[in-house]
Amino acid sequence: MSHWTHINGTIKVSPMGRTQPEMTYILQTVLEHLPKVTGSEGDMEVYMIQERGYDMSSSCDEFDMRTDKGVKHFWDSKYGSFETQNSYMLIVRGDLRDREFEETNKEFQRWLCRLAKRVSVEDVLVRIDNDYLEKEIVINEKWGKYSDMWEDPSWAKARKDKSLEPNWCEYLMWKRWKNTSLPLELVYKYYADEEADDEFERKYVNG
Repeated sequence: MSHWTHINGTIKVSPMGRTQPEMTYILQTVLEHLPKVTGSEGDMEVYMIQERGYDMSSSCDEFDMRTDKGVKHFWDSKYGSFETQNSYMLIVRGDLRDREFEETNKEFQRWLCRLAKRVSVEDVLVRIDNDYLEKEIVINEKWGKYSDMWEDPSWAKARKDKSLEPNWCEYLMWKRWKNTSLPLELVYKYYADEEADDEFERKYVNG
């Protein structure tokens, strides 16, 4: 007779990112690199939903420029505002065959802790149970133990301790070129900057 363990719940997270597409891309990439919560006929599934509306607005885009590409409002007919929603809901579910309760609980905790290091985990409400009435409710209110696991990005930590490692997600974000709000590639393409030209050619042509 097969053993089944079941997992169902929601997790509220906030990934890094300067634009909505960047945040979505980073969160999707994080999810694709997390350890699996396994079953012999299928692993735990994760569904990602961006919350409605926005919780952050800026008059400038990711390059610190005011343009007409944002959302237009009646009080500013010339420029748009750039609105982003930092909150995403992750729905986790699985009917995991041939798995004991403790095995699934351990795999899920490993999955959740790895997630919490890479993105900010806020609310968690997940139930793990089986047909033998074993049950675990995983809860995290905002600023709980999973929230505390988040690893700050290096630009936040560098002021305190330059030896601290970067957040795993930092490699997914383009870097600003010196004293600009643009990536090296766009400085090379659009501006006369001898240092940027040398660095670009060293990196992409001569490297």
